[in-house]
Amino acid sequence: MENSKNPSNMSTNSIIRSFIDEMVNLKYIFLLLAAVVVMGCNSADDLETDPELEPYFDLFAAEALLRGITVDYEARRIEGLIQDIPNTSIQGQCFRNEERPNKVVIDVNYWNNATEEEKQFIIFHELGHCFLDRAHLDTRNSDGTCVSIMHSSPSVCAFNLTEQNRKDYFNELFLN
Repeated sequence: MENSKNPSNMSTNSIIRSFIDEMVNLKYIFLLLAAVVVMGCNSADDLETDPELEPYFDLFAAEALLRGITVDYEARRIEGLIQDIPNTSIQGQCFRNEERPNKVVIDVNYWNNATEEEKQFIIFHELGHCFLDRAHLDTRNSDGTCVSIMHSSPSVCAFNLTEQNRKDYFNELFLN
């Protein structure tokens, strides 16, 4: 009893208790941080495709299926986003990444001003890269039109996706 009334013993006991309390609190903080990290890692694998792009991703999958190709964006880890692309000469990009989902990124300004056919073209072109692993093909027909939807730039060849030529362009995309 005498030791507990000694002021130096009380402050030592207080310091020890305070230290133990801090260690217990740190244990809970560490567990909380570990849970956040684990959940964060799992959510990094979740695919997020912009709702405006989903109908075009679905159309790509439907056209592929007509040609005997099954499209599974989950299995291939491909998502689609509409974002600002600072380089004004780039309307869309396919980003491949081993650790995170592959991304089709469409420039917001391009998307907001694109016709229906231009939206189909850009999605099919970028998914040609991301899903079909197609490279650019800048070959021209004798009339100067593009052989493929996979051309590298509008300056390379004349291209206009229409109801009349879409089947031929989609066949070339999926069957070559």
